[in-house]
Amino acid sequence: MAYLDEDILSDVSDKIITTSIKILGLEGNTSSHYLLEHYSHSAQDFIFDFCKLNEIPPSLYTVITEMIVFQYKQKGVENVASEGKGSVSESYLTEYPPNIMNRLKSHRKIVIL
Repeated sequence: MAYLDEDILSDVSDKIITTSIKILGLEGNTSSHYLLEHYSHSAQDFIFDFCKLNEIPPSLYTVITEMIVFQYKQKGVENVASEGKGSVSESYLTEYPPNIMNRLKSHRKIVIL
């Protein structure tokens, strides 16, 4: 498993994180950069494991951005399926939404044992 190539990593990873920061409206919030970097590595790990890839193709860079944004928006409710307070009940997604999973499935390799 190899993260984005070290030479390319700084450029691409920075662009992915910068795009995520802009989408989330976190410009000027430097502490969020480290969290989004963590989410980026988490997304890459998920892609490697789910798709059985050795490297991440450029066509999945936008998917990484979507995964980072999704993870950030789930911050604070990780591993919570639903929550009720009085007569109000909220449900949360516990896995990546279908639009992300469908794009990952199109890059998935079948492993025959």
